[in-house]
Amino acid sequence: MKKNFKTLAIGLVVALSLSACGSNNSENAPSNSPSNNPGNNVGADVSYDPLAKFPEPVEVTLGRGIDPTYKYEGNDSAEDNLYTRWLKDSYNIVVKHDWEASNTDYGQKVSLAIGSNDLPDAMLVNETQLRQMVKADQLADLTEVYNKFGADRLKQIYDSNPGLLEGVTFDGKLYALPETTLPSAPMTWIRKDWLDKLGLEAPKSLQDLENIAKAFVDNKMGGEKTLGIVGTQQGGSLYSNFLASGDHYLNFSSVFFSNKAYPGIWVTDESGNAVYGSTTPETKKTLATLRDWYANGILDKEIGLRKSTQEVITSGQAGIFFGPWWTPYNLTDSIKSDPNANWRPYIAPLDESGAFNSNQTTGSNYIVVKKNYKNPEAVIKMLNIHVSEKQESYKTAVGKELTSQEIPLFLIMGLGDQLQYAVKTTQKVLNGEMKLEDVDKLNYGFTYELASHVNNVKTEPFDNYDIQYWDQQKDPDFFSHIYSHLNGGSTFVDAEINWVKSLATAQTKTMQTKWTNLKKIEDETFLKIIMGSAPLDEFDTFVKKWQEQGGDQITKEVNELK
Repeated sequence: MKKNFKTLAIGLVVALSLSACGSNNSENAPSNSPSNNPGNNVGADVSYDPLAKFPEPVEVTLGRGIDPTYKYEGNDSAEDNLYTRWLKDSYNIVVKHDWEASNTDYGQKVSLAIGSNDLPDAMLVNETQLRQMVKADQLADLTEVYNKFGADRLKQIYDSNPGLLEGVTFDGKLYALPETTLPSAPMTWIRKDWLDKLGLEAPKSLQDLENIAKAFVDNKMGGEKTLGIVGTQQGGSLYSNFLASGDHYLNFSSVFFSNKAYPGIWVTDESGNAVYGSTTPETKKTLATLRDWYANGILDKEIGLRKSTQEVITSGQAGIFFGPWWTPYNLTDSIKSDPNANWRPYIAPLDESGAFNSNQTTGSNYIVVKKNYKNPEAVIKMLNIHVSEKQESYKTAVGKELTSQEIPLFLIMGLGDQLQYAVKTTQKVLNGEMKLEDVDKLNYGFTYELASHVNNVKTEPFDNYDIQYWDQQKDPDFFSHIYSHLNGGSTFVDAEINWVKSLATAQTKTMQTKWTNLKKIEDETFLKIIMGSAPLDEFDTFVKKWQEQGGDQITKEVNELK
Protein backbone atom coordinates (compact mmCIF):
# COMPACT_ATOMS: atom_id res chain seq x y z
CA MET A 1 0.00 0.00 0.00
CA LYS A 2 2.91 2.28 0.70
CA LYS A 3 4.11 1.86 -2.84
CA ASN A 4 0.62 2.49 -4.05
CA PHE A 5 0.55 5.75 -2.15
CA LYS A 6 3.86 6.83 -3.63
CA THR A 7 2.49 6.13 -7.07
CA LEU A 8 -0.60 8.08 -6.16
CA ALA A 9 1.42 10.95 -4.76
CA ILE A 10 3.55 11.17 -7.86
CA GLY A 11 0.44 10.94 -9.96
CA LEU A 12 -1.12 13.79 -8.07
CA VAL A 13 1.95 15.94 -8.44
CA VAL A 14 2.16 15.13 -12.12
CA ALA A 15 -1.49 15.99 -12.44
CA LEU A 16 -0.83 19.17 -10.54
CA SER A 17 2.10 20.01 -12.74
CA LEU A 18 0.12 19.34 -15.87
CA SER A 19 -3.03 21.06 -14.76
CA ALA A 20 -1.35 24.03 -13.14
CA CYS A 21 -0.84 26.98 -15.36
CA GLY A 22 -0.78 30.70 -15.30
CA SER A 23 -3.99 32.56 -15.90
CA ASN A 24 -2.58 34.15 -19.03
CA ASN A 25 -3.58 31.92 -21.91
CA SER A 26 -1.22 33.63 -24.32
CA GLU A 27 1.69 32.51 -22.16
CA ASN A 28 0.75 28.88 -22.52
CA ALA A 29 -0.12 28.74 -26.17
CA PRO A 30 2.73 27.77 -28.50
CA SER A 31 3.73 30.80 -30.46
CA ASN A 32 5.67 31.47 -33.63
CA SER A 33 7.30 34.54 -32.19
CA PRO A 34 10.63 35.17 -33.94
CA SER A 35 12.16 36.39 -30.70
CA ASN A 36 12.63 32.90 -29.32
CA ASN A 37 15.85 31.58 -30.73
CA PRO A 38 18.41 33.62 -28.86
CA GLY A 39 21.19 31.04 -29.16
CA ASN A 40 24.19 32.63 -27.55
CA ASN A 41 22.50 36.02 -27.41
CA VAL A 42 21.15 35.38 -23.92
CA GLY A 43 22.58 38.57 -22.56
CA ALA A 44 20.60 40.81 -24.93
CA ASP A 45 18.14 43.06 -23.17
CA VAL A 46 14.99 41.71 -24.79
CA SER A 47 11.99 39.85 -23.41
CA TYR A 48 11.37 36.21 -24.26
CA ASP A 49 8.24 34.13 -24.23
CA PRO A 50 9.24 31.18 -22.01
CA LEU A 51 6.71 28.89 -23.72
CA ALA A 52 7.08 29.94 -27.33
CA LYS A 53 7.91 27.62 -30.21
CA PHE A 54 11.46 27.82 -31.51
CA PRO A 55 11.41 29.10 -35.12
CA GLU A 56 13.86 26.35 -36.11
CA PRO A 57 14.35 22.84 -34.66
CA VAL A 58 16.61 22.73 -31.60
CA GLU A 59 18.17 19.38 -30.73
CA VAL A 60 18.77 18.26 -27.15
CA THR A 61 20.75 15.05 -26.61
CA LEU A 62 20.06 13.15 -23.42
CA GLY A 63 21.26 10.21 -21.35
CA ARG A 64 18.09 8.44 -20.21
CA GLY A 65 17.16 5.97 -17.51
CA ILE A 66 14.66 3.45 -18.85
CA ASP A 67 12.25 1.09 -17.14
CA PRO A 68 12.67 -2.05 -19.31
CA THR A 69 9.28 -3.37 -18.19
CA TYR A 70 7.38 -0.26 -19.30
CA LYS A 71 5.10 -0.88 -22.26
CA TYR A 72 4.84 1.94 -24.76
CA GLU A 73 2.03 2.15 -27.27
CA GLY A 74 2.68 0.50 -30.62
CA ASN A 75 6.26 1.08 -31.78
CA ASP A 76 6.79 4.01 -29.44
CA SER A 77 9.93 4.27 -27.30
CA ALA A 78 11.41 6.55 -24.66
CA GLU A 79 12.99 8.61 -27.43
CA ASP A 80 10.08 8.61 -29.87
CA ASN A 81 6.61 8.73 -28.33
CA LEU A 82 3.47 10.84 -28.17
CA TYR A 83 5.10 13.37 -25.88
CA THR A 84 8.43 13.78 -27.69
CA ARG A 85 6.64 14.09 -31.04
CA TRP A 86 4.39 16.72 -29.49
CA LEU A 87 7.45 18.59 -28.21
CA LYS A 88 8.86 18.63 -31.73
CA ASP A 89 5.61 19.63 -33.46
CA SER A 90 4.55 22.28 -30.95
CA TYR A 91 7.89 23.66 -29.76
CA ASN A 92 10.53 22.56 -32.27
CA ILE A 93 12.42 20.77 -29.50
CA VAL A 94 13.97 17.58 -30.89
CA VAL A 95 14.96 15.01 -28.27
CA LYS A 96 17.74 12.56 -29.14
CA HIS A 97 19.24 9.94 -26.86
CA ASP A 98 23.03 9.71 -26.63
CA TRP A 99 22.57 6.60 -24.55
CA GLU A 100 20.01 4.70 -22.51
CA ALA A 101 20.44 2.57 -19.39
CA SER A 102 18.06 0.65 -17.20
CA ASN A 103 17.07 2.47 -14.03
CA THR A 104 19.24 -0.01 -12.10
CA ASP A 105 22.34 0.79 -14.16
CA TYR A 106 21.62 4.47 -14.73
CA GLY A 107 23.74 5.82 -11.85
CA GLN A 108 26.80 3.86 -12.98
CA LYS A 109 26.30 4.99 -16.59
CA VAL A 110 26.15 8.62 -15.49
CA SER A 111 29.34 8.19 -13.45
CA LEU A 112 31.11 6.71 -16.47
CA ALA A 113 29.97 9.63 -18.62
CA ILE A 114 31.26 12.08 -16.03
CA GLY A 115 34.57 10.23 -15.71
CA SER A 116 35.15 10.21 -19.47
CA ASN A 117 33.76 13.73 -19.95
CA ASP A 118 31.66 12.32 -22.77
CA LEU A 119 28.42 14.03 -21.83
CA PRO A 120 25.01 14.44 -23.44
CA ASP A 121 23.57 17.96 -23.61
CA ALA A 122 21.45 17.30 -20.51
CA MET A 123 20.66 14.50 -18.07
CA LEU A 124 19.43 13.75 -14.56
CA VAL A 125 22.08 13.28 -11.87
CA ASN A 126 22.16 12.82 -8.10
CA GLU A 127 23.68 15.27 -5.65
CA THR A 128 27.11 13.64 -5.49
CA GLN A 129 27.35 13.56 -9.28
CA LEU A 130 26.25 17.18 -9.45
CA ARG A 131 29.03 18.25 -7.10
CA GLN A 132 31.58 16.18 -9.02
CA MET A 133 30.55 17.90 -12.24
CA VAL A 134 30.71 21.35 -10.69
CA LYS A 135 34.25 20.67 -9.43
CA ALA A 136 35.27 19.33 -12.85
CA ASP A 137 33.87 22.45 -14.54
CA GLN A 138 31.64 20.32 -16.77
CA LEU A 139 28.38 22.21 -16.33
CA ALA A 140 26.73 25.22 -17.89
CA ASP A 141 25.97 28.15 -15.62
CA LEU A 142 22.19 28.34 -15.86
CA THR A 143 21.77 31.54 -13.88
CA GLU A 144 21.06 33.83 -16.78
CA VAL A 145 19.01 31.48 -18.91
CA TYR A 146 16.86 30.58 -15.89
CA ASN A 147 16.25 34.24 -15.11
CA LYS A 148 15.40 35.07 -18.72
CA PHE A 149 13.59 31.95 -19.87
CA GLY A 150 12.16 30.46 -16.69
CA ALA A 151 8.37 30.62 -16.83
CA ASP A 152 6.51 32.38 -14.03
CA ARG A 153 5.08 29.03 -12.98
CA LEU A 154 8.52 27.44 -12.73
CA LYS A 155 9.84 30.33 -10.65
CA GLN A 156 6.73 30.25 -8.48
CA ILE A 157 7.40 26.58 -7.68
CA TYR A 158 11.04 27.17 -6.80
CA ASP A 159 10.26 30.33 -4.83
CA SER A 160 7.76 28.34 -2.75
CA ASN A 161 10.42 25.76 -1.84
CA PRO A 162 12.93 27.85 0.17
CA GLY A 163 16.56 26.83 -0.12
CA LEU A 164 16.11 24.53 -3.10
CA LEU A 165 17.89 26.68 -5.69
CA GLU A 166 20.40 27.91 -3.12
CA GLY A 167 21.44 24.27 -2.66
CA VAL A 168 22.49 24.02 -6.32
CA THR A 169 24.12 27.43 -6.54
CA PHE A 170 27.91 27.41 -6.24
CA ASP A 171 29.96 30.62 -6.17
CA GLY A 172 26.84 32.50 -7.22
CA LYS A 173 26.20 30.30 -10.27
CA LEU A 174 23.12 28.13 -10.75
CA TYR A 175 24.28 24.74 -11.98
CA ALA A 176 21.16 22.57 -11.81
CA LEU A 177 17.37 22.43 -11.67
CA PRO A 178 16.32 20.28 -8.68
CA GLU A 179 13.11 18.38 -8.12
CA THR A 180 10.81 19.29 -5.25
CA THR A 181 9.81 16.95 -2.45
CA LEU A 182 6.69 16.04 -0.55
CA PRO A 183 7.09 16.88 3.16
CA SER A 184 7.26 14.02 5.63
CA ALA A 185 8.07 13.46 9.29
CA PRO A 186 7.28 10.41 11.43
CA MET A 187 4.49 10.94 13.93
CA THR A 188 3.25 8.49 16.55
CA TRP A 189 -0.05 6.82 15.57
CA ILE A 190 -2.09 5.47 18.48
CA ARG A 191 -5.49 3.81 18.95
CA LYS A 192 -7.14 6.76 20.72
CA ASP A 193 -10.16 4.63 21.54
CA TRP A 194 -7.81 2.48 23.65
CA LEU A 195 -6.31 5.57 25.28
CA ASP A 196 -9.80 6.80 26.18
CA LYS A 197 -10.91 3.46 27.61
CA LEU A 198 -7.89 3.42 29.92
CA GLY A 199 -8.19 7.11 30.81
CA LEU A 200 -4.68 7.84 29.52
CA GLU A 201 -3.34 11.13 28.24
CA ALA A 202 -1.68 11.59 24.86
CA PRO A 203 2.09 11.01 24.98
CA LYS A 204 4.77 13.65 24.94
CA SER A 205 7.96 11.92 26.09
CA LEU A 206 9.53 8.54 25.43
CA GLN A 207 8.55 7.55 28.97
CA ASP A 208 4.90 8.46 28.23
CA LEU A 209 5.02 6.28 25.15
CA GLU A 210 6.51 3.40 27.09
CA ASN A 211 3.82 3.71 29.79
CA ILE A 212 1.02 3.71 27.22
CA ALA A 213 2.41 0.69 25.37
CA LYS A 214 2.72 -1.22 28.65
CA ALA A 215 -0.86 -0.32 29.59
CA PHE A 216 -2.14 -1.55 26.21
CA VAL A 217 -0.35 -4.87 26.63
CA ASP A 218 -1.21 -5.35 30.32
CA ASN A 219 -4.89 -4.64 29.70
CA LYS A 220 -4.98 -6.80 26.56
CA MET A 221 -6.58 -4.03 24.54
CA GLY A 222 -6.13 -6.04 21.34
CA GLY A 223 -6.93 -9.42 22.86
CA GLU A 224 -4.65 -12.09 24.28
CA LYS A 225 -1.96 -11.36 21.67
CA THR A 226 -1.91 -7.59 22.09
CA LEU A 227 1.22 -5.92 20.76
CA GLY A 228 2.52 -2.67 22.20
CA ILE A 229 4.63 -0.90 19.59
CA VAL A 230 5.02 -2.45 16.14
CA GLY A 231 7.27 -1.47 13.27
CA THR A 232 9.83 -2.80 10.86
CA GLN A 233 8.92 -5.98 9.03
CA GLN A 234 10.95 -8.34 6.83
CA GLY A 235 13.02 -6.36 4.35
CA GLY A 236 12.21 -3.07 6.07
CA SER A 237 14.49 -0.50 7.67
CA LEU A 238 14.79 0.43 11.33
CA TYR A 239 14.88 4.11 10.30
CA SER A 240 14.88 6.33 7.26
CA ASN A 241 18.26 7.07 5.67
CA PHE A 242 19.94 9.57 3.38
CA LEU A 243 18.93 7.59 0.30
CA ALA A 244 15.29 7.13 1.37
CA SER A 245 14.81 10.21 3.53
CA GLY A 246 11.01 10.23 3.40
CA ASP A 247 10.47 6.53 4.08
CA HIS A 248 9.03 6.83 7.58
CA TYR A 249 6.19 4.35 7.52
CA LEU A 250 6.49 1.65 10.19
CA ASN A 251 10.07 2.34 11.21
CA PHE A 252 11.56 3.67 14.48
CA SER A 253 13.01 7.00 13.35
CA SER A 254 10.79 8.82 15.86
CA VAL A 255 12.40 7.05 18.80
CA PHE A 256 15.91 7.91 17.61
CA PHE A 257 14.98 11.53 16.85
CA SER A 258 13.69 12.03 20.40
CA ASN A 259 17.23 11.29 21.62
CA LYS A 260 18.69 13.64 19.00
CA ALA A 261 20.06 10.60 17.23
CA TYR A 262 20.02 10.58 13.43
CA PRO A 263 21.07 7.13 12.24
CA GLY A 264 21.22 6.62 8.51
CA ILE A 265 22.01 10.23 7.63
CA TRP A 266 25.07 12.45 7.70
CA VAL A 267 25.03 15.26 10.25
CA THR A 268 27.49 17.82 11.59
CA ASP A 269 29.29 17.06 14.85
CA GLU A 270 30.29 19.62 17.49
CA SER A 271 33.51 20.44 15.63
CA GLY A 272 31.65 21.12 12.39
CA ASN A 273 32.71 17.94 10.63
CA ALA A 274 30.49 15.35 8.98
CA VAL A 275 29.64 12.30 11.05
CA TYR A 276 27.50 9.32 10.18
CA GLY A 277 24.57 9.41 12.61
CA SER A 278 24.54 5.65 13.10
CA THR A 279 27.94 5.84 14.83
CA THR A 280 27.09 8.42 17.52
CA PRO A 281 26.54 7.90 21.28
CA GLU A 282 22.94 9.12 20.85
CA THR A 283 22.23 6.21 18.54
CA LYS A 284 23.73 3.77 21.05
CA LYS A 285 21.51 5.29 23.76
CA THR A 286 18.42 4.78 21.61
CA LEU A 287 19.35 1.19 20.84
CA ALA A 288 19.51 0.66 24.60
CA THR A 289 15.96 2.00 24.91
CA LEU A 290 14.63 -0.23 22.13
CA ARG A 291 16.49 -3.17 23.66
CA ASP A 292 14.78 -2.54 27.00
CA TRP A 293 11.37 -2.21 25.32
CA TYR A 294 11.92 -5.48 23.51
CA ALA A 295 13.01 -7.29 26.68
CA ASN A 296 10.01 -5.91 28.59
CA GLY A 297 7.50 -6.99 25.96
CA ILE A 298 6.61 -3.46 24.89
CA LEU A 299 8.14 -3.83 21.44
CA ASP A 300 6.86 -6.44 19.00
CA LYS A 301 8.91 -9.62 19.50
CA GLU A 302 8.89 -10.19 15.73
CA ILE A 303 10.29 -6.85 14.56
CA GLY A 304 12.38 -7.33 11.45
CA LEU A 305 11.07 -10.89 11.16
CA ARG A 306 7.32 -10.38 10.77
CA LYS A 307 6.10 -10.97 7.24
CA SER A 308 3.54 -8.15 7.40
CA THR A 309 3.21 -5.56 10.15
CA GLN A 310 0.21 -4.23 8.28
CA GLU A 311 -1.65 -7.45 9.06
CA VAL A 312 -1.39 -7.03 12.84
CA ILE A 313 -2.52 -3.41 12.53
CA THR A 314 -5.51 -4.46 10.46
CA SER A 315 -6.39 -7.36 12.77
CA GLY A 316 -6.57 -5.07 15.81
CA GLN A 317 -3.63 -6.55 17.74
CA ALA A 318 -1.46 -3.42 17.62
CA GLY A 319 -2.05 -0.05 19.27
CA ILE A 320 1.03 2.03 18.44
CA PHE A 321 3.30 2.56 15.45
CA PHE A 322 5.11 5.40 13.70
CA GLY A 323 4.28 6.90 10.32
CA PRO A 324 3.94 10.09 8.25
CA TRP A 325 0.86 12.26 7.68
CA TRP A 326 -0.43 10.10 4.81
CA THR A 327 -0.59 6.98 7.02
CA PRO A 328 -4.45 6.84 6.98
CA TYR A 329 -4.27 5.69 3.37
CA ASN A 330 -3.08 2.42 4.93
CA LEU A 331 -5.67 2.29 7.72
CA THR A 332 -8.88 1.72 5.80
CA ASP A 333 -8.73 -2.06 6.28
CA SER A 334 -8.15 -1.59 10.01
CA ILE A 335 -11.23 0.61 10.21
CA LYS A 336 -13.26 -1.87 8.18
CA SER A 337 -12.27 -4.63 10.64
CA ASP A 338 -13.15 -2.46 13.62
CA PRO A 339 -15.20 0.72 12.98
CA ASN A 340 -14.11 1.94 16.43
CA ALA A 341 -10.42 1.84 15.50
CA ASN A 342 -9.72 5.51 16.13
CA TRP A 343 -6.17 5.98 14.84
CA ARG A 344 -4.88 9.45 15.66
CA PRO A 345 -1.45 11.04 15.09
CA TYR A 346 0.59 12.68 17.84
CA ILE A 347 3.60 14.97 17.65
CA ALA A 348 5.63 12.72 19.91
CA PRO A 349 7.97 11.63 21.37
CA LEU A 350 9.65 14.97 22.08
CA ASP A 351 13.29 15.34 23.09
CA GLU A 352 14.38 16.44 26.57
CA SER A 353 14.02 20.11 25.60
CA GLY A 354 10.48 19.57 24.34
CA ALA A 355 11.36 19.76 20.63
CA PHE A 356 10.00 17.45 17.95
CA ASN A 357 12.87 16.46 15.68
CA SER A 358 12.89 14.95 12.23
CA ASN A 359 15.23 14.43 9.32
CA GLN A 360 14.32 16.57 6.33
CA THR A 361 13.10 14.88 3.19
CA THR A 362 15.45 15.67 0.34
CA GLY A 363 15.10 15.43 -3.40
CA SER A 364 17.43 13.16 -5.27
CA ASN A 365 17.26 14.22 -8.93
CA TYR A 366 18.73 17.25 -10.64
CA ILE A 367 18.71 18.35 -14.28
CA VAL A 368 22.15 19.47 -15.40
CA VAL A 369 23.28 20.90 -18.73
CA LYS A 370 26.66 20.32 -20.35
CA LYS A 371 29.01 23.28 -20.45
CA ASN A 372 29.12 24.94 -23.87
CA TYR A 373 25.83 23.40 -25.01
CA LYS A 374 24.62 26.08 -27.38
CA ASN A 375 20.91 26.01 -26.46
CA PRO A 376 20.59 25.72 -22.66
CA GLU A 377 17.34 27.70 -22.94
CA ALA A 378 15.80 24.62 -24.61
CA VAL A 379 16.24 22.65 -21.39
CA ILE A 380 14.72 25.45 -19.34
CA LYS A 381 11.83 25.52 -21.80
CA MET A 382 11.28 21.77 -21.47
CA LEU A 383 10.82 22.22 -17.72
CA ASN A 384 8.62 25.28 -18.32
CA ILE A 385 6.37 23.14 -20.48
CA HIS A 386 6.28 20.32 -17.93
CA VAL A 387 5.09 22.57 -15.10
CA SER A 388 3.04 25.10 -17.05
CA GLU A 389 1.16 23.40 -19.82
CA LYS A 390 -2.57 23.09 -19.46
CA GLN A 391 -4.03 19.68 -18.85
CA GLU A 392 -6.46 20.36 -21.67
CA SER A 393 -3.59 20.85 -24.08
CA TYR A 394 -2.04 17.56 -23.12
CA LYS A 395 -5.32 15.76 -23.57
CA THR A 396 -5.89 17.35 -26.94
CA ALA A 397 -2.36 16.99 -28.23
CA VAL A 398 -1.26 13.77 -26.65
CA GLY A 399 -4.48 12.05 -25.76
CA LYS A 400 -3.29 9.90 -22.86
CA GLU A 401 -2.08 10.12 -19.30
CA LEU A 402 1.68 10.66 -19.31
CA THR A 403 4.34 9.08 -17.15
CA SER A 404 7.98 9.72 -16.39
CA GLN A 405 8.83 7.19 -19.10
CA GLU A 406 7.41 9.40 -21.82
CA ILE A 407 8.47 12.79 -20.48
CA PRO A 408 12.21 13.51 -20.98
CA LEU A 409 14.02 15.01 -17.98
CA PHE A 410 11.00 14.26 -15.79
CA LEU A 411 11.11 15.84 -12.33
CA ILE A 412 8.53 15.82 -9.56
CA MET A 413 7.58 19.48 -9.30
CA GLY A 414 5.09 21.00 -6.89
CA LEU A 415 4.46 24.12 -4.87
CA GLY A 416 6.11 23.98 -1.47
CA ASP A 417 2.87 24.77 0.34
CA GLN A 418 0.55 22.35 -1.48
CA LEU A 419 -0.15 20.21 1.61
CA GLN A 420 -0.60 23.28 3.82
CA TYR A 421 -2.99 24.80 1.28
CA ALA A 422 -4.89 21.53 0.86
CA VAL A 423 -5.44 21.11 4.59
CA LYS A 424 -6.28 24.70 5.47
CA THR A 425 -8.49 25.30 2.44
CA THR A 426 -10.44 22.08 2.93
CA GLN A 427 -11.01 23.03 6.57
CA LYS A 428 -12.28 26.48 5.57
CA VAL A 429 -14.67 25.11 2.95
CA LEU A 430 -15.94 22.55 5.47
CA ASN A 431 -16.54 25.24 8.08
CA GLY A 432 -18.23 27.57 5.61
CA GLU A 433 -15.44 30.12 5.94
CA MET A 434 -14.62 29.84 2.24
CA LYS A 435 -16.67 29.16 -0.86
CA LEU A 436 -15.71 26.29 -3.15
CA GLU A 437 -15.49 28.65 -6.12
CA ASP A 438 -12.84 30.65 -4.28
CA VAL A 439 -10.44 27.70 -4.13
CA ASP A 440 -7.39 28.25 -6.33
CA LYS A 441 -8.25 25.48 -8.76
CA LEU A 442 -5.55 26.43 -11.26
CA ASN A 443 -2.62 26.10 -8.87
CA TYR A 444 -4.06 23.57 -6.41
CA GLY A 445 -6.28 21.33 -8.48
CA PHE A 446 -6.39 18.42 -6.04
CA THR A 447 -7.33 20.74 -3.17
CA TYR A 448 -10.36 21.71 -5.20
CA GLU A 449 -11.28 18.02 -5.46
CA LEU A 450 -10.85 17.55 -1.70
CA ALA A 451 -12.96 20.62 -0.96
CA SER A 452 -15.63 19.46 -3.41
CA HIS A 453 -16.11 16.19 -1.52
CA VAL A 454 -15.36 17.09 2.10
CA ASN A 455 -18.97 17.74 3.12
CA ASN A 456 -19.89 14.24 2.00
CA VAL A 457 -17.57 12.46 4.40
CA LYS A 458 -16.90 14.75 7.39
CA THR A 459 -19.68 15.10 9.91
CA GLU A 460 -19.99 17.51 12.82
CA PRO A 461 -18.17 18.55 14.90
CA PHE A 462 -15.98 19.58 12.01
CA ASP A 463 -12.89 20.21 14.16
CA ASN A 464 -12.91 16.72 15.69
CA TYR A 465 -11.28 14.09 13.50
CA ASP A 466 -12.08 11.04 15.65
CA ILE A 467 -13.35 8.18 13.52
CA GLN A 468 -16.95 8.37 14.76
CA TYR A 469 -17.34 11.77 13.10
CA TRP A 470 -16.87 10.53 9.55
CA ASP A 471 -19.28 9.07 7.00
CA GLN A 472 -17.16 6.54 5.12
CA GLN A 473 -20.00 5.19 2.97
CA LYS A 474 -21.39 8.34 1.40
CA ASP A 475 -18.30 9.08 -0.70
CA PRO A 476 -15.96 6.08 -0.31
CA ASP A 477 -13.64 7.09 -3.17
CA PHE A 478 -12.68 10.29 -1.35
CA PHE A 479 -12.82 9.11 2.26
CA SER A 480 -9.13 8.06 2.38
CA HIS A 481 -7.97 11.27 0.71
CA ILE A 482 -9.85 13.58 3.03
CA TYR A 483 -9.32 11.44 6.13
CA SER A 484 -5.55 11.46 5.48
CA HIS A 485 -5.35 15.19 4.86
CA LEU A 486 -7.52 16.28 7.78
CA ASN A 487 -6.51 13.61 10.30
CA GLY A 488 -2.79 13.21 9.54
CA GLY A 489 -2.18 16.30 7.43
CA SER A 490 -3.68 18.82 9.85
CA THR A 491 -1.55 17.55 12.74
CA PHE A 492 1.57 17.62 10.58
CA VAL A 493 1.16 21.11 9.11
CA ASP A 494 0.36 22.61 12.52
CA ALA A 495 3.44 21.07 14.17
CA GLU A 496 6.65 22.89 15.00
CA ILE A 497 9.41 20.61 13.73
CA ASN A 498 13.15 20.88 14.19
CA TRP A 499 14.39 19.72 10.79
CA VAL A 500 17.81 18.12 10.36
CA LYS A 501 19.02 17.68 6.77
CA SER A 502 21.55 15.06 5.73
CA LEU A 503 24.84 16.46 4.46
CA ALA A 504 24.81 13.80 1.73
CA THR A 505 21.76 12.76 -0.28
CA ALA A 506 23.48 10.38 -2.70
CA GLN A 507 26.31 7.88 -2.66
CA THR A 508 29.92 9.04 -2.79
CA LYS A 509 32.56 7.24 -4.86
CA THR A 510 33.64 4.85 -2.10
CA MET A 511 30.03 4.10 -1.16
CA GLN A 512 29.52 2.57 -4.59
CA THR A 513 31.77 -0.34 -3.62
CA LYS A 514 31.60 -0.36 0.18
CA TRP A 515 28.12 0.74 1.18
CA THR A 516 26.23 -2.51 0.68
CA ASN A 517 28.54 -4.32 3.10
CA LEU A 518 28.58 -1.47 5.61
CA LYS A 519 24.79 -1.23 5.60
CA LYS A 520 24.52 -5.00 6.07
CA ILE A 521 26.82 -4.86 9.10
CA GLU A 522 24.81 -1.97 10.53
CA ASP A 523 21.38 -3.52 10.04
CA GLU A 524 22.37 -6.90 11.42
CA THR A 525 24.21 -5.48 14.44
CA PHE A 526 21.45 -3.08 15.44
CA LEU A 527 18.73 -5.69 15.13
CA LYS A 528 20.76 -8.16 17.21
CA ILE A 529 21.31 -5.54 19.91
CA ILE A 530 17.61 -4.69 20.06
CA MET A 531 16.57 -8.34 20.18
CA GLY A 532 19.14 -9.15 22.85
CA SER A 533 21.16 -11.64 20.83
CA ALA A 534 24.17 -9.31 21.02
CA PRO A 535 25.30 -7.14 23.97
CA LEU A 536 24.81 -3.37 23.82
CA ASP A 537 28.58 -2.87 23.68
CA GLU A 538 28.56 -4.65 20.34
CA PHE A 539 27.72 -1.16 19.10
CA ASP A 540 31.31 -0.03 19.82
CA THR A 541 32.66 -2.99 17.87
CA PHE A 542 30.36 -2.07 15.00
CA VAL A 543 31.65 1.52 14.93
CA LYS A 544 35.26 0.38 14.81
CA LYS A 545 34.53 -2.16 12.09
CA TRP A 546 32.49 0.39 10.12
CA GLN A 547 35.32 2.92 10.20
CA GLU A 548 37.95 0.38 9.15
CA GLN A 549 35.94 -1.14 6.31
CA GLY A 550 35.39 2.09 4.39
CA GLY A 551 33.48 4.38 6.75
CA ASP A 552 36.42 6.70 7.45
CA GLN A 553 37.08 7.19 3.73
CA ILE A 554 33.39 7.78 3.07
CA THR A 555 33.25 10.32 5.88
CA LYS A 556 36.18 12.13 4.27
CA GLU A 557 34.28 12.22 0.97
CA VAL A 558 31.12 13.55 2.64
CA ASN A 559 33.18 16.28 4.29
CA GLU A 560 34.40 17.24 0.84
CA LEU A 561 30.78 17.71 -0.27
CA LYS A 562 30.24 20.47 2.29
